[in-house]
Amino acid sequence: MLPVDDEQYSALWRVALVEQAEFFRIALEDHPEQHLPTHFAEDSFTIGAFEQNRLVGSVSIERDFRRKFRHKALLFKMYVHPDAAGQGAGRLLMLEAMQQAAKVDGLRQLSLTVLASNTRAIHLYRSLGFVEFAREPEAINISGTYVDELQMRHALPNANRDLESDSATANITLYVNHAKR
Repeated sequence: MLPVDDEQYSALWRVALVEQAEFFRIALEDHPEQHLPTHFAEDSFTIGAFEQNRLVGSVSIERDFRRKFRHKALLFKMYVHPDAAGQGAGRLLMLEAMQQAAKVDGLRQLSLTVLASNTRAIHLYRSLGFVEFAREPEAINISGTYVDELQMRHALPNANRDLESDSATANITLYVNHAKR
């Protein structure tokens, strides 16, 4: 994704935080301005899934900037619009994110957080090799309902080994914001 995609990104995240608020730890009221959260660099990027030039999903990765944590990166703000859900866009986004992260020199693991109520996302993450390493009970309060939050991690493969790709989603085109299109 590129800076010109920021408007579509903002619109996509407004949909996420309004229509599917129960799956996210952030609230639109806390962050009304949703902009591309990464730095257009090899170790801080956002991938967009586009269907006929319309952004239908995104995921971001940002490497930890602290010296003793540089071997880790956070995978965050993963979302696929309901119109594109169930068509493989989420899997494609995750696979591309993992492939791009595996190319970053010295990066050894990805971590993410997911609400325990988001069983569809948890299933996807587990199917791609993410494992739970922590659970915070009642971490999030969504309209009076307390939801646990899981922390998951994935050890990155050797950057020279490709992750299995999935071509089932022929209508989806992926763009990484540190690459030119």
